[in-house]
Amino acid sequence: MTVAKTLILVLLSYSLSYLLTPLTVPLCRAMGAFDIPDGYRKINTAAIPRLGGLGFFFAATLVLFPLAGEDASIAATLAGGAVLVAGGVMDDTFSAPASVKLVLQLAAALVTVSILGTPESFSFFGIFTLPLNGVFGLVFTVFRMIFTMNAVNFADGLDGLASGLSITALLSLAVFGMINSNTYPAIAALVLAAAVLGFLPYNRYHASLFMGDCGSQFLGLAIAVLSLGAAPGDSFTFETSLFLAVPTLDTAFSVVRRLAKGKSPFVADKGHIHHLLIGAGLSHPNAVRILVTLSGVIALLTLLCQL
Repeated sequence: MTVAKTLILVLLSYSLSYLLTPLTVPLCRAMGAFDIPDGYRKINTAAIPRLGGLGFFFAATLVLFPLAGEDASIAATLAGGAVLVAGGVMDDTFSAPASVKLVLQLAAALVTVSILGTPESFSFFGIFTLPLNGVFGLVFTVFRMIFTMNAVNFADGLDGLASGLSITALLSLAVFGMINSNTYPAIAALVLAAAVLGFLPYNRYHASLFMGDCGSQFLGLAIAVLSLGAAPGDSFTFETSLFLAVPTLDTAFSVVRRLAKGKSPFVADKGHIHHLLIGAGLSHPNAVRILVTLSGVIALLTLLCQL
């Protein structure tokens, strides 16, 4: 695909997202899908509509659907994403229990694997390679997808944070895919980054709209799937995990912290890194800037190692 055609797709994705996102507000009112302040963990002080992720999901889907037949990672992203978004809308409206959310995440991961397959190996900076065969490969792939879904979902605690981290990861994946001559996953990452950028004006501080679980989980799945598509050969490379290093580490620590306290890893608390930064006295916007900048620096250093 030519550079001109790619730019058209990117601009179309951004424009559609920017135009479609406000249309989710009447839907939120009709369904009662609002994020209600709890006086403890949540930062918002007013009820905020939380189906904004539908805007960038449909924008990206409309642009990428014609390319789904050209690349399995695009087809897997859209198919698995549809499962997650449907379940996410239910969760954002009725606050489904963690067990139901996990089942939906598992279903979405299995749908993507049925289309994309599993990688044959895991590579750590080319230093060593671990074969991923049979059931082990399936479990490894599904676990990574579910972990990444929750990493982005857990990061959606400050205005613009999950959006900024996802844009950084997707742009990094686009470059990574181009380096490895995997053009279609790279284009898909650019298109999705543009769609999230079209949503960002409504989500930055003071946000008028949240992406909700339907948006954050879809972004997590998309990043996980496109990481496989953008990698060289039929492998999973550790490097792509560093494009989402900040929420990945935060999620890992959160799981350990909650299990150590005898709690479910899915029970929300106020121990995420963005909560700690706010508690240390940083302003809301500065906390977001620090975390997105840190994520960008790690991603840039990772990409430089590929050259």
